[in-house]
Amino acid sequence: MSFRMNLQNIDWSLYAIIDQEWLGGRDIQWVTKQIIQGGAGIIQYRNKVSEDKKCYQESKKIRVITQKYHIPFIINDRIDIALAVDTDGIHLGKDDLPLSVARKILGNNKIIGFSVRSYSDYQHAKYADYLGIGAIYPTKTKKNYPLTELKLIHEIRKKSSIPIVGIGGITMENLAPVIQSGVNGIAMISALLSSEDIKNTTLQFIKAINKAKKAESSN
Repeated sequence: MSFRMNLQNIDWSLYAIIDQEWLGGRDIQWVTKQIIQGGAGIIQYRNKVSEDKKCYQESKKIRVITQKYHIPFIINDRIDIALAVDTDGIHLGKDDLPLSVARKILGNNKIIGFSVRSYSDYQHAKYADYLGIGAIYPTKTKKNYPLTELKLIHEIRKKSSIPIVGIGGITMENLAPVIQSGVNGIAMISALLSSEDIKNTTLQFIKAINKAKKAESSN
């Protein structure tokens, strides 16, 4: 099954990013299971520090779990690893491989996500299947990263029905305005991986997201 052909059936509510730098020595398959069992609907693997071999091996381990639970698996940046492991898609930024080239390489059955910080970035997202917009708030993952105002999400949502996830420094306390800005969900790294109880933390975020969505729909 191609998740790209069924984007509307993906649960975008909580898009979990497993970052190698936040694993803290924990087994990557165990972490992946905890996140999925907590309710995350999509998994991304992000590794900016390891050699190619480790990135490939860890991606294969995640792939086993995501296939078992029928959850889409996206890899950050690495189109070579995406092909080698047969991930469900890739996430790229404006300084990475052009989206048009990525589409030619990956074909029509793979998801392509694109990072957006400005309206100008959005205008280059022609071949993207979903957008990651942010950083919304200051984030531990990308220090001194320029912040993106929620009004950008409002603006893009008026022009497009493409799935959008907000990212950057999102917590239980500040997620409601993000959800109410028109996103389909939120992406998280440190808020999940810094927890000693990843499964329960994921579950609590899902509850908070659903509560915010319910409040937004009743307005």
